[in-house]
Amino acid sequence: MLRSVIDDYLTSTKELQFFLPFMQLLELCGYYDIHLIHGTTEFGKDFIAKLKEPSGEVQYSFQIKTGDVNLNRFRTEIKPQLLEAVTNRLSHPNFDRSLLYRVVFVTSGIVQPPATIEFQEFNRFVKEKLNATPILTWEKPKLTTDLLNIGIDPFFDLHRSPEFAGRFFKFYSQIANDEPLSFFDIETYSKYWLELDWSSPLNRLQVFFESYFFSKLLFDKARHYESSLVLASLVRVLIKNGVYPEHKEIIREYLDEIVLSHFDKASSDYKTTHPYLLDNEGVFAIFYHPLSCLHTLELLSLYILTSAKGNRDLVAFFLRMIDEQKGCYRILSDNYAVTIVFVALTLLKLSEIDRLRKFLTNVCVWLCDRQGEVGIAAIGSSLQDEIEQLLSENLKGLSDHNNAGGFAACACLDMAHIMRDKKVFEDIANDFRASETIMEFYHVLNDEALFIHDHETIVTSTDNQFSLDWRDDYTQMISYERKANSISFRNKGILMISFLLRDRYFPTFIADIAK
Repeated sequence: MLRSVIDDYLTSTKELQFFLPFMQLLELCGYYDIHLIHGTTEFGKDFIAKLKEPSGEVQYSFQIKTGDVNLNRFRTEIKPQLLEAVTNRLSHPNFDRSLLYRVVFVTSGIVQPPATIEFQEFNRFVKEKLNATPILTWEKPKLTTDLLNIGIDPFFDLHRSPEFAGRFFKFYSQIANDEPLSFFDIETYSKYWLELDWSSPLNRLQVFFESYFFSKLLFDKARHYESSLVLASLVRVLIKNGVYPEHKEIIREYLDEIVLSHFDKASSDYKTTHPYLLDNEGVFAIFYHPLSCLHTLELLSLYILTSAKGNRDLVAFFLRMIDEQKGCYRILSDNYAVTIVFVALTLLKLSEIDRLRKFLTNVCVWLCDRQGEVGIAAIGSSLQDEIEQLLSENLKGLSDHNNAGGFAACACLDMAHIMRDKKVFEDIANDFRASETIMEFYHVLNDEALFIHDHETIVTSTDNQFSLDWRDDYTQMISYERKANSISFRNKGILMISFLLRDRYFPTFIADIAK
């Protein structure tokens, strides 16, 4: 079964989904001084690494490709890169020119005839004309066997618990059977990654393999939001173990790819379903319209806030949604308080102050109107709970919990303060007070609690005495966080943690993030 899973993964994986698992596989195979070089100045080398062999230390470079290699692809794409890898020793300060040098071509597919003959002739040229060592080839059968026998099977043997394999295949079947996954499902599954000893290359390979494998499965099904949540789970593990900076660029590049794919789909759907943005079909699709809007806003916000690249079309679509889609303001539950934060930060970054003013005002009106009925669903609610809460005032027999939406209201008020518009802040504060909204917020007490849901280290507080005047200590949360918070992690990776965990954001850090 595991062999079949790995085989499926290699069959359709992309380079960005394969790099980090492959890096750990190299280490398990005995390679060391491993560096990912992939980029515009790689000179035919995706990785470099060293290996001690009976004849002595050898400097290796690896060129990675995914999918099968036919003759045309070998001639036009691969052969020039391999020639550069053989002849050009530029790559990285740790590349040792004094050692015996070998190049390995790695593909997640196979080299197909007649490309095999062309490859053989190319290797003869490398040996006879360039006086270099012929290029080795690692294809899918070898990769499948190595991932299974060197990495994944030993991982399960090491932990000797049926829970590990059972958990893996249950999650795999949920995705394969198109069962919906919430942020809480994904957070619960990936939480055990935090417990693994990161110093073990077996554990690291398993985390990278699972995160990229499940993210890829969801990506292939165009379930981009869930795919991004799995990637956020990986970011959480890397930050906790202090290794996020060395992997940040490749993860950010993959996140860009996920979001851009979602943007292409959403913008295409928008042309055919205007004035609605829908992910679902059928008579009940309109009830999911706010969900589609909120998910899309979050993904586009993450791209705008974190990507090193610009995309004018994506920004224009984001602003068009804010202008045209009422679902952008209709927060379904306190699970989407962080959506308010992401959108506000994005509008601040884009200097779209008028749109930000309108956005926060409309969110405030929605929350106050809902408070006049039964409120919105509480944090931790399922999608079914959110929809029932939305409809319960009109349909008998549906349950509701009379939740005030205090966490979403707190996010709205915090963003109004951060935009530094006294009138907007005081108007929103007065509306929340008039609707008897009670602010609800969460205090993350230390770095350890930053990564988990833990009632002992995350304190929930409420505040019905928040200030109606614009001032720096407008809620208890702000005063408490500034006084008691010891969290040292303050870079943009914190957005991915908020994206995954849903019950936290950090108002005192947001000004730095928005810069």
